[in-house]
Amino acid sequence: MRRVEERTSASRILTLSWEYPPHKVGGLAEHVYELSKALTRKGQEVHVVTLGTFPYEGIGGVCLHGIAIDTSRPDFISRMNEEMKKLGASIIEAPDTDRDIIIHAHDWMVSSAAIDLAFEYQKPLVSTIHSTEFGRSQGIKEGYQMRIHELEDRLVGLSGHVIVCSESMRREIQSLFGVTEKISVIPNGVDASKFDFSLDSAALKERFCGSKGSTMIVFIGRLVYQKGINVLIGAMPRILGSCSRAHGDVKLLIVGEGPMRPQLERDAVYLGVSNHVVFTGYLDDYTVRSLLKAADVVVLPSLYEPFGIVALEAMAARTPVVASDVGGLSELLGNGEGIKVPPDNSESLADIIINILCVDDERRRIEREKMVARGFQKALSLNWDTIAEATIEVYARVLAKTRPIPQPAGWKKPEIGIETKEGEIGRYSYS
Repeated sequence: MRRVEERTSASRILTLSWEYPPHKVGGLAEHVYELSKALTRKGQEVHVVTLGTFPYEGIGGVCLHGIAIDTSRPDFISRMNEEMKKLGASIIEAPDTDRDIIIHAHDWMVSSAAIDLAFEYQKPLVSTIHSTEFGRSQGIKEGYQMRIHELEDRLVGLSGHVIVCSESMRREIQSLFGVTEKISVIPNGVDASKFDFSLDSAALKERFCGSKGSTMIVFIGRLVYQKGINVLIGAMPRILGSCSRAHGDVKLLIVGEGPMRPQLERDAVYLGVSNHVVFTGYLDDYTVRSLLKAADVVVLPSLYEPFGIVALEAMAARTPVVASDVGGLSELLGNGEGIKVPPDNSESLADIIINILCVDDERRRIEREKMVARGFQKALSLNWDTIAEATIEVYARVLAKTRPIPQPAGWKKPEIGIETKEGEIGRYSYS
């Protein structure tokens, strides 16, 4: 094993990802950003090919290669993959290294470029599957969903190894694609030091809620069906009825954007809670971290969640977490680091939030403090250096057993065949 580790320590990692800061739609950008920096700290030479207007840039030791593509074009995914393949080829062919080269693809949107490069240059391919179309859509119901499902199937099948973020995702991949032996579970990580700053919580509440004394419930994520935001809005009448008199102004902050926003705004009006629901849109990273610290509770009412990185960030911010008992969230909060609730149940969700916000006896306060402390310790354990070490072990295993990648009989390069409409693209991200 020592020989393999020494070989891997000198690897050149070609990472393909359609998200990378500052281009952020969901949690994929943060994952690739932090993992790439941590891999570099561990001695890897990391090249990230992603969307961006920069021709080349080095950040935190990571070699960043940007491609300028108009994401509003219906064919942007096909065009992005063609440009990624060109840039990836130039990185592989660069004469300035004797390192082993590993291609690491993040999700189906970059699968065409990743598979082409692996075939053409006979390089090992590792893929991280952050979510599946079946899971996001709760089934395959339309033609474009089947095309995405097929691309995911091809990427999983042709990868030398597949990384997923939870045991729940491992079971999902095994069930959907029939892969059993080449899957590793490596959870997401968090940099807890990013939350180590002083904050005027009252001023932040005044800015977003209108009052320094507001009780603030926070949701952060894409406004799509799988996130269950409608369930949280549905809980607000019950929460307001129980908490407003004792705890003054209660506000729900919904941070993020997505195609469901108009419907969610109508839901808030219909339920008579629109004065207590604030849609902030996208916010910068520092403001998001500040809201996680200032929140009285962070809620993830997801219907489908492979991991739930926002929950981990809230734990790092030492804020109580309430989350649906689904997928990766169930595992993340498996030892009392937060409170789990049945999914798609506004009444149960409301009762748990009321219990956290409005029941103020000494026993409950101590239980809450212990829960937050457990969550913070979990966040410390899931640091990015630990995640990088586990990823390097996967690279070592793949390099140790690498064989030339044969093209399956009758195989031909698939057409991606997926067009996007403006405002739709956020639905594809995993977090």
